[in-house]
Amino acid sequence: MAPGAVPTRRMSWRMPVVLMYHNFGEPATGADPEHLFIGVEAFRAQLAALSRGGWRALTLDEFVAVLDGAPAPRRSYLLTIDDGHESVVRVAAPILAEAGIPSVLFVPPGVLGEPIGWNPAYAAERLSPADEIATLVGSPMEIGVHGWDHSRMAGMDVDTLARNIVVARDEVAAITGRTPTSFAYPYGTHDGDARRVMAEAGYSVAFAVAREHGRFAVDRVFVKGTESPALFRFKLSLAYRVASRVGGRTPWLRHRVRALVATLPGRAARG
Repeated sequence: MAPGAVPTRRMSWRMPVVLMYHNFGEPATGADPEHLFIGVEAFRAQLAALSRGGWRALTLDEFVAVLDGAPAPRRSYLLTIDDGHESVVRVAAPILAEAGIPSVLFVPPGVLGEPIGWNPAYAAERLSPADEIATLVGSPMEIGVHGWDHSRMAGMDVDTLARNIVVARDEVAAITGRTPTSFAYPYGTHDGDARRVMAEAGYSVAFAVAREHGRFAVDRVFVKGTESPALFRFKLSLAYRVASRVGGRTPWLRHRVRALVATLPGRAARG
């Protein structure tokens, strides 16, 4: 192993599924080109489908325990949400609390309360302000870190990595009164330096998207607003996880996998 490299434990296929959400309800302008918004009834239906299918929702601590070697339930999942959009506090958090489902919300503290500035298509949307994020403390929704200002994490210099990993963590701790132990890479992108600094900073786990690389880049399943119930169930399956991980290692293949999934017939798939 090269000096300074981060040791990684191979992720078992029995690992819990990690679901990734963004926004809930309806967009302010009605436009949602990347299908980031999940309708309220669709979200409730997905949670109900997980329950009917025998899927157990894990807390972050339970998920980390599995990473550390604890037995994984046959069907289990961790529900994660990125960015901290206003609809998370106002729509998703009450639904999840009512259902008793734990989750993790990843926020970029440097831009809380501001319009979404990293994607012009969503410039009319806003992130929740820090004081609203603070109201989630004590609920089943934990707060993690999503960088400082949602910048891509690959290719950053040491000082910029420190701002996005260490300073951002300390700011979230100041907002919530609790030091976060989990991180999600903006856009899901990372490199060896980012993973190394993450480990050195003392995080328990960091999450990526289709670019799995041990406990500091755990793969997640991106849930989109246009998905049928059958496609949602398919995304919980081993077949989808294999395709996602293989595609995540090769950019051109990743796009092929996404195109193939988009053409799947609307029929039930086994988890």
